[in-house]
Amino acid sequence: MNRLLVSSFAVLLAAPSAARAQVYPERIVVKAKAAIATAYQRRDRADSREEQTEKTTRTFHLGPQGSLMLGNIAGDITVTRGGGADVTVEIVKTARGRDVNDARDALQNVTVDAVEQNGRAEVKTHYPNESAGRSRRNLNVSVAYTVTAPPETRVSIETISGNVRVTGIKGDLTATSISGDVRVSGGGRVGTLKSISGTVELDEAQVDGAVEASSVSGDVVLRRVSARRSQSGTVSGNIRLEDLKCDRVEAHTTSGNIDFSGPLAKSGHYELKGFSGDIHVMLAGNTGFELDASSFSGQIRSDDFPITTRGRIGRRTLTGTYGDGSAILDLSTFSGGIVITKR
Repeated sequence: MNRLLVSSFAVLLAAPSAARAQVYPERIVVKAKAAIATAYQRRDRADSREEQTEKTTRTFHLGPQGSLMLGNIAGDITVTRGGGADVTVEIVKTARGRDVNDARDALQNVTVDAVEQNGRAEVKTHYPNESAGRSRRNLNVSVAYTVTAPPETRVSIETISGNVRVTGIKGDLTATSISGDVRVSGGGRVGTLKSISGTVELDEAQVDGAVEASSVSGDVVLRRVSARRSQSGTVSGNIRLEDLKCDRVEAHTTSGNIDFSGPLAKSGHYELKGFSGDIHVMLAGNTGFELDASSFSGQIRSDDFPITTRGRIGRRTLTGTYGDGSAILDLSTFSGGIVITKR
């Protein structure tokens, strides 16, 4: 993978997780990464009137539990579950230029390398170096990957500008985009899903261990997910945890609402922290919990669950116990209300 892509992801992955810290300077990172993505994919340029396309297909014999790494710069990546033991990657390069010859020249300057060895395949997009005689900033080329893989394939995805969609893959999965949405459905061993500027969504997943989903500028959605532990975070966006079954939940946002619905686990710990936005908790079942809720400038309500209070009580602070108090519910927001209801 070229040096710019490597360095971009080093910055992204080294930054503190939005799920664990509210990092205001990351708003600057969003603008910087958006500028990088735009440099590769300028679809609105007036001098890009002609278009040329090149399609190729690669087949890798990885076995039912092989490993696939995809590295892209500009273009969407789609991975779906397939049968058999082979992985098929359809690669579509699209170039735009002032005329046909300019578009063809741009198309040839962007290459895709594919390497297969010992049950592992790597597919990476390469743009030319500045020393190659043509600036990468003048290349209006996108590369789309459409992948079909066995369900237990281990998949790792990194892209700068493009959406990522993964469906039905049960093997180890990580996916990161700087400028684009990351959406996963029907996953199994989902690890980390990240975007700098885009929505991150995990749907219909049974995760054995922990799952981390985060964005800087975008919503984070976990829907019908079962996991031991989940961490969700965003700086500017909402967090929606719908029908979530999890022993430990951490959700943090700086500017946005947090909505949680699902049952509480016995001895479970649920930490929902906001700064500018409301927190709404809709509980299924009748598990007891210890509640510690606070808001600086909003009201706190728990109409459906009678809380045996202790310590300070008021419209903006509520501490106490419901039932046997076996779970812990830790809720706080600076500017917003907190509502706890039955589902």
